[in-house]
Amino acid sequence: MRLKPEQLGSRLKHSGLAPIYYISGDEPLQLLEAEDEVRRYARNQGFDERIVMSVSKDFDWNQLKDTSANLSLFSSKRLIELRLGDVKVGTEGSPALVEYAGQPPADNVLIITSAKIDSQSQKSLWFKALDKAGIMIQVWDVKPDELPNWVQQRLLREGKQISPDAARLIAERVEGNLLAARQELDKLCLLVEKTNIELDDVLAVVADSTHYDVFILAEDVFSGHIVRIIRTLNGLQKEGAVPLAIFGALMWEFRRACSMAYQTGTGMPREKVLAGYHLRPERNKAINRLLDRYSTGRLQMLLTSAMRVDRILKGAQKGNSWDELAWFLLRIAGADIQKNLSLM
Repeated sequence: MRLKPEQLGSRLKHSGLAPIYYISGDEPLQLLEAEDEVRRYARNQGFDERIVMSVSKDFDWNQLKDTSANLSLFSSKRLIELRLGDVKVGTEGSPALVEYAGQPPADNVLIITSAKIDSQSQKSLWFKALDKAGIMIQVWDVKPDELPNWVQQRLLREGKQISPDAARLIAERVEGNLLAARQELDKLCLLVEKTNIELDDVLAVVADSTHYDVFILAEDVFSGHIVRIIRTLNGLQKEGAVPLAIFGALMWEFRRACSMAYQTGTGMPREKVLAGYHLRPERNKAINRLLDRYSTGRLQMLLTSAMRVDRILKGAQKGNSWDELAWFLLRIAGADIQKNLSLM
């Protein structure tokens, strides 16, 4: 039986445990939480013993049969976890899973986890046997345009509501990383007591975060706010931030902006291009200023010059890391380099 991750809780509540759960996908948070939900329910039902088997290329599939058949010295009910990762089931694993699924032991629950399963594997005998005997859950990455809604729904589970602007800000910060998003939302729930969370609440919670300083720095660089750039860099340097980490985060943003410029260069209307990235209004304005400032060719030249900065920050070429980082960011911002470096 196929289920979506969000249907699992209701299924457990109304139908109890299935003998087999196969949870697959490449998004770690949803994979972990689905597994935890089954594990937690099983523990409440008296499945006190837990056996974990990690499958490698030389894994002995007889272990599954032997483990399920042997009587336990500790508990009559056992939770068996079979972790496939990205290892293929293969010719030895297939009959073992088919046999287990054909007659799963009554006092065992088997949880199988794996990376995203391909269409060919879904046609295999072992997959069909597991599908017939148990619950199949596939988790998918949350798309960028879906992430703000995911943030809102996640907070609703905690009895809180968040404004669309605040949800978009968090979505942009975590860049599709749901584990990072959960950490941010947990922090918000802990520090913001009121039910309705606004943009100012998010800004206040993350105001002392170096990660947030870098996030805002990108907007200042694209917008050409020279004094802010210098002030932020000075602050980050005093806090002991690592120039390479700042550079890496900003290059992710800059490459994305360059991709937008390339798309507009192919004839697509800029407004349509930027709309496809679901940017916050502030970020949208900043990107527009950058694209007004430089042609696609000029942005490509700046990307090329970033290679030199990268080598210096990694110690492969001589130079002052903070000066080179500032030089590069101020160039993107359209500044008079000599004049503004003297302010640092």
